[in-house]
Parts: sequence; C-alpha cells; structure tokens
Amino acid sequence: MPPVADTFQSWITSLPRWRGFVQISAERPYAHAEDQYDTQYGVSAGEPEEGQGLCALLASNEINTTGPALEIGCGTGRLTYGLAHHYPGPDILITDPSSTFLRLTQSQFGSGDGLPARQHFALLNADDLTQLPPDMFSVIAMRSTLHHILNVDEFIASCARTLRPGGALVMGAEPNESGYVLMAAVAQFIPAVLRAEKIELLPAWEKQLCDFTDTVKFYCRRDIDKTTAEDKHLFVPNELSELGARNGLTLRYLPNATFSDFAPPHLPEFKSFSVFFLNYLQYCMMFDAEFLQLIRKHLKQHLRYLDDCYRSHVGPAITGVFLLKKTSA
Repeated sequence: MPPVADTFQSWITSLPRWRGFVQISAERPYAHAEDQYDTQYGVSAGEPEEGQGLCALLASNEINTTGPALEIGCGTGRLTYGLAHHYPGPDILITDPSSTFLRLTQSQFGSGDGLPARQHFALLNADDLTQLPPDMFSVIAMRSTLHHILNVDEFIASCARTLRPGGALVMGAEPNESGYVLMAAVAQFIPAVLRAEKIELLPAWEKQLCDFTDTVKFYCRRDIDKTTAEDKHLFVPNELSELGARNGLTLRYLPNATFSDFAPPHLPEFKSFSVFFLNYLQYCMMFDAEFLQLIRKHLKQHLRYLDDCYRSHVGPAITGVFLLKKTSA
C-alpha cells in the first residue's frame, strides 16, 4: 500500500484545474467584498500565531499529523499562513469556494519560503466533501467556517469519513448559542437604559439594534430555510459532541478560546463578556460610533455584573474551539 503522501499526490494531480486552481467544486463567491473582509473586522491576514497555535493544540492532544492537512474556508488566510509554517505533515490542501479568497491567501507566500509542507490551492465547497477520498487527511482545520455550512450533520459525517485514524477536525471561532442569545438579550435593554438617561434613540440606532437581535434570532432558529444566507447557525457543545460520537469522533470543547491562545506567549484573546460584546457590535454589526460610545458609557455597570460573575473562570461561553478527534484504529 503506497504511503499516504503518494496517494494524496496521485489524487490531487488527477483533478481538473480552473483559473490556476485545483477544482473540486464550482466557484461560489463570498456574499460580500472579499478584499474588504479584513478591513471590516479590523484584523490582519496571515497572522502566524493562529496556525502556530493550532499546531501546538494538535501536538498537546496527540493528534496524528503524519498525513496531509485540509483547510476548509481559508478566506484571507488568517489561519493558513501559520499553519503552512508549522504543520509537520507532508502536504496542505488550502480550499475555499471563492477564487478571490484563494488568490488573497496565495499572495502571502513567496516561492522561496522553504515551508515544511507542500501547498495546494483548490476550489471546494464544504457541501462537496463526499468527493474527497476516505482516510486521506490527518487534520481538517477551519476558522470561522462551520456556521456557514447548511447541513452540519452531513458535513461532520463527511469529515469523519475522510479523516485518518488518530486525526482531528478542529474548528475555531465558532459561535456558541447560549452566549449569542445572551448578547442579544442584553442588547434589548439598551433602549430602556438610554431613555432613563434622557437620551433619545435615533431611528438609525433603533434599526441597528433590531438588525442585531433579529440576526441572532435567525441564527438560533432551526425551523426556517437558511439556504441563501451566508451565516447560518449557532452551536450547542453537547449537540456537537453527540454528533461527533455518532461518527467516531470525540469532542474537546475549549470555550472562548482561539487558536492563537495556544501559541507563545499564550495570552488569551478573550478578555471578558463586555469586551467581546462591544467589539461584536462595532466590527460585526457596524454600529454607529456615537451610538456605541453611549452604550459603552451607560451600560458599563450592567456589563460589569456579567464580567464579575466570571472573574475566576472562563465564561460565559460565546465562542470557542471544537476539536473532534477520530478514534485510532
């Protein structure tokens, strides 16, 4: 039986190419401007500590990294850059349904980087994982991707099928249902708090609040069609644990953690509920700067209550890392 690196190489070279990329799926552009993605969220692409931390997490959990790694939904390459520099396996298949995102990620690498693993870039929609060979990948890595996938049950099952024994599906920056609903509940008190301070809400501010609370409700509900939505779901850890178990995967959930938390100097990115909540309103919901300043000032004591509840331990869980390890043969 040929080594897994040879099997992977034979498979990848047999696939068609489209616009310079391996093609597993038809291209699907992102719903918003890809080249503005990092600007909106105030982040830098190619942050090496993201991939470095992921690889440290793999090592600490004794994940088999002798085979290729697959990144699903690379976006602008925030995870990719460090993963390519630190993954000890032979190959990395870097995928996204958007060719623009693939080119943005590809542009971070020069020809003389001397990286330990060979890089391959491919168009792949997460709904098409059944086209991947079984027992091929040691690691499937994702950052802020699972909540975009329509049928999570089928996706987890497909990941389990293409993972090698001892490998892992690792997903970071995924939203926790209870934490997001808590943020939306807190947001509903904003009008009453500001009215008590004799502050009139502008119609534009009221719309921003409604957009936020309606968005969380949309993510949370499971009785509506989310096919055309870009972001779709919130997650409950015990449900993902049960789903993983049905497919031979064991879950380790790390609440409010990011991949970069596991890279030196190991400084947790999550500070408190209030910091996450206010940053979410600013960067994800694009709240008006004046409105946000009023919220920061007049909800300070209310947000402090939640922060004080978690001075001694992590919480409330708003986001986190899900590591699903496949049982060894």
